[in-house]
Amino acid sequence: MTHRNPTCLRIALCAAAFLSLGAAARAADVDPFKGYLDLGTNALGGKHVALAGGLQSLFSNPAGLAEAEPVISAARLGLGLSGPVFDIANILISSSNFQTDLVNLLSSSGYKLYAAADLSGPLSFAYVGQGLGFGIFNDTRVVIDVKGVTSVKVSLTEDVLIVGGYGFRIPTGEKSALDLGFAAKGYVRGAFVLDGGLLELTSLMTDPTAIMGQPFVLTTGIGLDAGIRWNWDEVVAVGLSCMDVYSPSSVSTYSNISGFISNPSTALVSSATGLIHPDLGLGFMWKPPLGILDRVFDGLSILLDYDDILGLFAPIPRNAILNVDLGVEARILQILSIRLGIREALPQAGVYFDLEAFKMGVSAWGDELGYEPGERPIYNLALSFDFEY
Repeated sequence: MTHRNPTCLRIALCAAAFLSLGAAARAADVDPFKGYLDLGTNALGGKHVALAGGLQSLFSNPAGLAEAEPVISAARLGLGLSGPVFDIANILISSSNFQTDLVNLLSSSGYKLYAAADLSGPLSFAYVGQGLGFGIFNDTRVVIDVKGVTSVKVSLTEDVLIVGGYGFRIPTGEKSALDLGFAAKGYVRGAFVLDGGLLELTSLMTDPTAIMGQPFVLTTGIGLDAGIRWNWDEVVAVGLSCMDVYSPSSVSTYSNISGFISNPSTALVSSATGLIHPDLGLGFMWKPPLGILDRVFDGLSILLDYDDILGLFAPIPRNAILNVDLGVEARILQILSIRLGIREALPQAGVYFDLEAFKMGVSAWGDELGYEPGERPIYNLALSFDFEY
């Protein structure tokens, strides 16, 4: 008679259930809710699902909660800027001929422009520790996306996300263990959206308050995340995560914000249901021994991931190389973290200071908006202050 190891059987069943959930989810039409602007993701080459611990586990791989030490986030403030934000701000503030200067700026870029400002916080109350994790976060974002003279999209969005998760550990050997984790979340997004031509953009930029008269879109929904992480002595780890395994939503469009506030039923223009695209990612982590260097370095992490595996089966998939993430993080004297990475075939870099009263970081990175490397790259800069204890 063949005897089966109960632990291995449980692991196999959990892995099969997890993978079936990810495969069953269908493509979506709602942008994911980020929760907050994370400098680790933006400077380290991606979210890296094999990493464990910290608040980031709530947004990358809930299995990492099994390893998380107690951390409380009281507040945070993160500011991210993308594209020629300062050029646009200078035109708004000091231009004597706004429309001409704006057209000249667009003409110099072939009438293709992407600019965004992202404010994360100050709402960021969260706790992780002892396998548990929960939090509430907000994020405000303004985007100007010009793809041509007749294709202009301007949006102002406000996201509020509530998330809670649990991770637990199954020993698989003397030094190895398998962590499993799940997270549930609820989200609300309010957005003003202008979708038109260059004429509409110049009119809106001349009178920014006019956006309040644009259609108002309210998105609400719930979601489920799941993840697996195997590690050996916290030196080598492999992670598999599917964020938004199933995240249905309701999308309602109203004539304007005033009508929504005064009488939502009469201001309702349309309503629909949607899903957030599931993000299935696989990652590897290696923390090599440092020998005598450990007197200065607290740790060195080398990370390699492949994001959005399910995107390979999209009708028009992106170039596979854009989903490869590489990151290196070195921690020095328990105060300074230096982060370098490559994501979407573009470089990333950042530094993070862990001070007693707060944590402060700055990062710079590139994003590829197109389907091929170098097709439509943009560059970003972010600064954050985190009050975590």
